[in-house]
Amino acid sequence: MSRSYHHGALAEAMVEQALAAVREHGADQVSLRAIAQELDVSPSAAYNHFADKEALLFAVGECGLAALDERMARAFAAHPGDTDDAARSRFAGLGRAYIAFAVDEPNLFRLMFGPVCAKKAQTDRPPEASDPYAKLVAALDDLDKRGLLAPGVRDGLDVTVWGATHGIALLIVEGFMPREAGDVLIDSMDTLALR
Repeated sequence: MSRSYHHGALAEAMVEQALAAVREHGADQVSLRAIAQELDVSPSAAYNHFADKEALLFAVGECGLAALDERMARAFAAHPGDTDDAARSRFAGLGRAYIAFAVDEPNLFRLMFGPVCAKKAQTDRPPEASDPYAKLVAALDDLDKRGLLAPGVRDGLDVTVWGATHGIALLIVEGFMPREAGDVLIDSMDTLALR
């Protein structure tokens, strides 16, 4: 499908077009030349904005990270209040939002946490500097401050929770576990980590 773009906004149009292609077909099927053709511009015009396919896919992955962050922010905001119950619900809500994003956006999720984005992120921004990770840390710190975590579990718990949540999300996306496994994980974290 050919899309038009506003003069001067070719880079944004390319990312939008590539994002749609990733969502529909997966990152492996994206071609910088095909994106240029769909936007009715020359390949050289496309290469003026992105050095190669990996650079374009990294930009798409950044959009995905922003979308995941937005989803997690909505989950966080859905449980307002300065109560222990609200803090517990925010923590569980973040995990459920992460898993739901992976299920709803499997191809984008694979790209975001695949080799293209990992290679660039290692030099530009490590995963622990991302906004979704910061939300997890904030939720755990709030639980800790309230005395809701089991004694001695806070150190490294963010890595454990992120790893377990990401792992179960990937297993669900790849068809190795049913969607309900995400709920089981979130409930078990509540049992294991919280008082």
